[in-house]
Amino acid sequence: MTGTLRRTTRVVSALAAGLAVATSIASVGAAAPKVSVRTAQSEVAAIRQVRWTANVSVSFARGSWTFRSDGLPASNFVAADYAVPANPQDVSASGASVVSSASILRDQNYQFTLPRTPVYTRSVTAANQGPIGFLLDGAALYNPFEANHATVATSDNFIASANGATASFLDDCDGHPGPGGQYHYHGLPVCLVDYATGARASVASVTSLDGAATPGVTESNAASRRPVILGFAFDGFGIYDNVAMNGATVPVSSLDACNGIFSPVPGYPRGVYHYVLENVKGVRSSIDCYHGVVSSAYTSALQGALDVGVAPAPVSRSDRVATARSLAANSGEDTFLLDMLTLSGRDRYC
Repeated sequence: MTGTLRRTTRVVSALAAGLAVATSIASVGAAAPKVSVRTAQSEVAAIRQVRWTANVSVSFARGSWTFRSDGLPASNFVAADYAVPANPQDVSASGASVVSSASILRDQNYQFTLPRTPVYTRSVTAANQGPIGFLLDGAALYNPFEANHATVATSDNFIASANGATASFLDDCDGHPGPGGQYHYHGLPVCLVDYATGARASVASVTSLDGAATPGVTESNAASRRPVILGFAFDGFGIYDNVAMNGATVPVSSLDACNGIFSPVPGYPRGVYHYVLENVKGVRSSIDCYHGVVSSAYTSALQGALDVGVAPAPVSRSDRVATARSLAANSGEDTFLLDMLTLSGRDRYC
């Protein structure tokens, strides 16, 4: 009986070893699952790679994650003073005032909940005015345009002097104060690339007004030689700087209409869809549409709230708030929408 048991054990062990070898051979020969732009992929690996600043916290739930921040970047990320146009519909130095960042920037108390796995769509949704996403320092990202929907922020930077102080419209990080003292970006924040990589970027922002005018230049992140994740758009897709995995600059010509691309980034060696911020003057400096599922009702309502004097007929604040509450597409976005709807005219800085 004992001899039979030993022989049986040896046979089973041999069969198991043979199966393991066969499985190993099959695994080597099997092709890896194909990943394309429309393949649904979780963003958790990307979220965990972000070097969030101390004023940001993130938490995870089943199928979603939540971003919270005060919206106020550290002082080394912003300028001491900003030039503010007299009329947000006319971005120019004529009549512009100069205000200190300490007096204009305000706590935003952001809370946005996004899907862990964004859904790519063939059709696109135009990027609304106001926030279209958020970056690693807790601040918002805007589309390329100012409040008049025509002026491109990175192309129309200017300097103004008032009360003995001189300041620019956009700072060297492509950001400035917005409605309600909301700091936001319109292009690639070189300062955030510096922070995320722990090294100094090789070129300055195209909107820098230090010294001679800076032409449209490429951003080469020699410190990391790979893409740096800077934040996320409201459809859930990641936002990166314009460096490819081989260290080369990602050209604007390789991006789709929304400044998106499907290519490898850290954590996604077979590629993932993501947005790219280019260090260029013009409409390609930021995201101008969403290629993922996002609440069009929310973006339309927010756009309408920010249209100064464009609405065909006046709408009472109570009606607008009721409309916003009825959207209920995303609790974080709707909370922000309500805040935007109650802004007074004097708070619509840019």
